[in-house]
Amino acid sequence: VLMRPKAPRSGSRVLIEYVTPLWRRLSFLNKVTARNLFRYKKRLFMTIAGIAGCTALLLFGFGVKDSVTDLMPRQYEQTCRYDLMAAALAKDHGTLLSYFEEGEEVLSVQLESVKLKNQDGAEEKVQMIVVPDNKTLEGYIHLELITGETAKMRDDGILVTQNAANVLGFESSANVRLQDTALVQEEVRVNGLVRNYLGNYVYMTQKYYESLFGESAPNAVLVNLPEGTDAAVYADELREQDAVLSLVCTQELREDFSTAFALINMVVCIVIIMAAGLAFVVLFTLASTNISERCRELATIKVLGFYDREVHLYVNKETLILTLMGIGAGIPLGRAFAGTLTYILNMPSIYLEVSLHPVSYVAAASLSFGFAMAVNLITDRSLDGIDPVEALKSVE
Repeated sequence: VLMRPKAPRSGSRVLIEYVTPLWRRLSFLNKVTARNLFRYKKRLFMTIAGIAGCTALLLFGFGVKDSVTDLMPRQYEQTCRYDLMAAALAKDHGTLLSYFEEGEEVLSVQLESVKLKNQDGAEEKVQMIVVPDNKTLEGYIHLELITGETAKMRDDGILVTQNAANVLGFESSANVRLQDTALVQEEVRVNGLVRNYLGNYVYMTQKYYESLFGESAPNAVLVNLPEGTDAAVYADELREQDAVLSLVCTQELREDFSTAFALINMVVCIVIIMAAGLAFVVLFTLASTNISERCRELATIKVLGFYDREVHLYVNKETLILTLMGIGAGIPLGRAFAGTLTYILNMPSIYLEVSLHPVSYVAAASLSFGFAMAVNLITDRSLDGIDPVEALKSVE
């Protein structure tokens, strides 16, 4: 008795059988497939879990790529809309203004590096921009609250970028402290948290600044150049002027950003390779086990006249259905994993807002299904190698 092969697991009624109108409409082979799916429950759960993990891993990789790719347009097109930011000594501000011609939109501001401190004493270095009275940043910097509303600067508090607030652990309406370069420290109220993705800033009005630190002196300009002007060439010429201490060109920043984050595609490739490895290991192992356990069954249907292609379909249909179920489970799981990127990559100067493009969902699902198809093509050779005579001969 011990030398005899293990008897096939007995079949049982499945839930779909109780839906009589649907069950009656299924063909014989589809009924067999439905029963086999639930006949081997371990294989069912392991396949779904493996494909779900594969899909989630792929979606996580595409989430990293989409989130990093979207950083540049969010920062340098939606938030920072100026072409140039040039700084000089306060006493040379008039000379700095003289470098710009009619037709170029110029806004004078005070730019200063300050320390932002929470109530526990933790601090972060940020850039402070002081806007002159009766002026706004509209057209140069888009100030949008994290709630989606347009932020308004008031004379009784400051606006802080969201990442600085996350790093220091405070919310809107909190009281924080600002320390300027002269080590003067004052307590201020946070009127709102605004969106910003690269760097941390504090925005305040001239009136509020003077109530805290004394007289304000503009030392920088935000510039919008006429349409068609090559901002990079213009910036190179402006840097040669004696009064210019520093200059930032958003066109150059966009180009540098694209170059610096080009390697993100390598990260996505590594994730795809890891996901493919997971899918191949899970599916190939389970498919091979499935074929070996059902060798006599498969030999029987060959004897009954099934062609090789029909045998392939008979077995692979189950794998593909389980793959689709795994993809369905893996997509929300991958979205949840990708949603943790903001908290995992909690860097002081970068706020990574998670985004997943529709094409990423399609790509993750398609790759997972493609891996399953590739495994089926490999295991089809095992199905072709089954010898009905050897498989069905009596053990005795």
